[in-house]
Amino acid sequence: MGQISIKEVIGNIPDEILPYITNDQKEELLKFTGSKDSVKVKNTFNGATSIDTISFDYAKINMNKTTEMQLKLLRGNDSTQILCVIKTIKSPLKESTVKFYSTEWQAINSTFGLPVDNDEDTILSMFTQKPDSMPEDKFKNLYNCIEPVMLAAQWDEKSNCITFNLSIPFIQKDNNNEINAIIKKISFKWNGQNFKKC
Repeated sequence: MGQISIKEVIGNIPDEILPYITNDQKEELLKFTGSKDSVKVKNTFNGATSIDTISFDYAKINMNKTTEMQLKLLRGNDSTQILCVIKTIKSPLKESTVKFYSTEWQAINSTFGLPVDNDEDTILSMFTQKPDSMPEDKFKNLYNCIEPVMLAAQWDEKSNCITFNLSIPFIQKDNNNEINAIIKKISFKWNGQNFKKC
């Protein structure tokens, strides 16, 4: 089977997934992206939409000042392709949603092993750890400061992994480093069927 490219996928992206730019603007973005300068189009909210990075199977789209979307084509063991869409709101704290689609933009009801549908308690437990040198009561106090519980996700083209990290809430500057000390990042790599921890 021939492999579809990310440009073809973006060309057919539904309006509800990439809103407020027209089909002509999509074509303009795809036509000129990849040249030396980044191409921006004015969207219907008078902001700018641009494609920051693009390759055969990956693209990063800046939808507006506060929202970015990453698209990654994943190849299955049977040569089919699955589209992973990571949408991140960057204000006030980073929070990502991860969804999967066919190359025709049909939703796939699966997380493929990613922790995106876990409850807050499970996520908080999964993405924190107590340093050996930290007293238990100190850890618990810091643990309870992480509210709201928000996950940010980032695709790394070099490692071919998706990495999740807790967003740090607005806290006193003195506690920032201590909070960072108990938070851990977790990366997952696609194996053709599911994501497994790296």
